[in-house]
Amino acid sequence: MSRWQWLQLIGFQAYWLIAVLGQNPMTWLCLALLGLHFYFTPTLKRDLWVLPLAIPGMIVDGLLTRLGFFQFDSVPFWLGLMWLGFVLTLGHSQRWMYRVPLALLPILGAIAGCCAYLGAWRLGAVEFLYGPVTAALVIAIAWAILLPMMVVMDKRLRMTP
Repeated sequence: MSRWQWLQLIGFQAYWLIAVLGQNPMTWLCLALLGLHFYFTPTLKRDLWVLPLAIPGMIVDGLLTRLGFFQFDSVPFWLGLMWLGFVLTLGHSQRWMYRVPLALLPILGAIAGCCAYLGAWRLGAVEFLYGPVTAALVIAIAWAILLPMMVVMDKRLRMTP
């Protein structure tokens, strides 16, 4: 991995922690980190092109909240920002996923998605009204669909002249 990819990976981990621990009061810091990404990225135009890939994730989280699977203290603006930050990792620090066979991406998505949401739950950022096991199953299904779609679309958008 290049120096930029390492910085971007570390930056996203910090971004995730700030978003989960700080939630809405810390959205300004998440926005500042996004700004730093756009300032330093070697692929600004391509990064802007892929931002809409965050929308399906935002919709799924909104739907799961509406259906009562997730409960937040307030409207989680930080979660929308998290999706934007995650999408930006796909073409940089998470670019290795381009080489993962498509058949394995749903498994990777199910595991990684569960880990992220269960971590956020353990840190108090979200409540699972149907319990953690049911939530984990629903999250696994959602991420098994979302991750492959996002990786394939990110790769196509970034490779388009």
